[in-house]
Amino acid sequence: MDKSLDLSRKYSWVLWGIIIFLFFGNLINFSEKNIVGLSAELIMKDLGLNSNQWGLVGSAYYWIFPISGIIGAALSDRFGTKKVLSVLMLAWGIIQFGAVAINGFSALILYRVLLGIFQGPFGPVALSHINKWFPAEKRGVASSIFTLGATAGGLVLAPIIIGLTTFGWKVAFAVFGGVSIIWFLLFMFTTKESPSSVEQKAATTKVVENSIQKKSGKEVVKAIFSPTSLFTLFLAFSSFIFVVWTAIWMPNYLTKVAGLTSNQMGIAVSIVGVSSAIIIFLVSMISDKVLAKTQNWRLSRVLVIGVSAGIGSLLLVSVVFIQNPVWNVIAFGAAYGLTGANFAISPQIMMRLVPERSGLMASILMSFQNVGGMIAPVATGFLIGLSKDNITQGYNNSILVVSGTILLCSILFMLFVKPDVKKLA
Repeated sequence: MDKSLDLSRKYSWVLWGIIIFLFFGNLINFSEKNIVGLSAELIMKDLGLNSNQWGLVGSAYYWIFPISGIIGAALSDRFGTKKVLSVLMLAWGIIQFGAVAINGFSALILYRVLLGIFQGPFGPVALSHINKWFPAEKRGVASSIFTLGATAGGLVLAPIIIGLTTFGWKVAFAVFGGVSIIWFLLFMFTTKESPSSVEQKAATTKVVENSIQKKSGKEVVKAIFSPTSLFTLFLAFSSFIFVVWTAIWMPNYLTKVAGLTSNQMGIAVSIVGVSSAIIIFLVSMISDKVLAKTQNWRLSRVLVIGVSAGIGSLLLVSVVFIQNPVWNVIAFGAAYGLTGANFAISPQIMMRLVPERSGLMASILMSFQNVGGMIAPVATGFLIGLSKDNITQGYNNSILVVSGTILLCSILFMLFVKPDVKKLA
């Protein structure tokens, strides 16, 4: 049998192994975040916390999250993505085990801050690791699989987390601390930092980005503030506003405006999550297929994702005019998937601008979009509050603002984002 064919098959499994590790890493990441939310009533009762204190507990996670994301990603560019990912996961395990010692409000705040510090860099460093192992025409699907770990962590494991809390909320923390340690040990001792030239040739049809000219600090700053970078950041920012709206306000919308019962709402949220995950994967696959066929980044990355986000924004605004629970669920799921596809593709555009600082570029994207996560809940609450007794109008106003922002940013994205197609993709 042809040796090159043997190598190609062997290292296709290596690539699958990498993405499976990162998928489960993201699943653990979001599952650990969800423990606090799913255990809210138990924790508040156990520690005697009021609603104002619980609000601080929720926000504490994001206090240093964006900064740590940039610092961690910059360190990964210097010391290696595998090393930083391993350190991060080990830290999660230690912090989760340490949660058994939480005995008051201050300790809980410290726990949330520390978890935010060490989970902040995971996304950009993982995407940088994908960028290192996968050729350009396969990164969209690989990134979408990684992104789906977040959805799986929020949907699939929620019943398991709730079951663990019956033994005590601290037990849930400790269990996921143990899972983090297991991931760390397996990843540390069964994977490599980067593919060798032979492996890279076997896993792809050509050597990808095999000669990268180092850029000066001035050139890096210029790339960050280029129209391609800025409008990619704004599209991610606007899309993340919708993600936060979906997580915080959509359940209330489905019960208070759409008129669903609590059980119906739970099923509806699951449908939105599963359908959006499928759409994200399909759009990312289309983007990769177009890139593989045309080698044109503007067509495959910018126009595919820009059109997808624009259609998603229109589907979102449709719920304001079509007052039907079934359509609400369909529209939310489709809009979430079509706008969320850019979370898999936008990092590829940012990392392409400065390939040798891919971790830094991905972290800038994620930190910027997380600012939207800080602003969105407060802004939405303000809009709903302005409506006073007309709660439906308040929710509709918030949907109009979110969809309008995404539509505007998607149009600007398609007009001004022009990745350098002269480089070897």
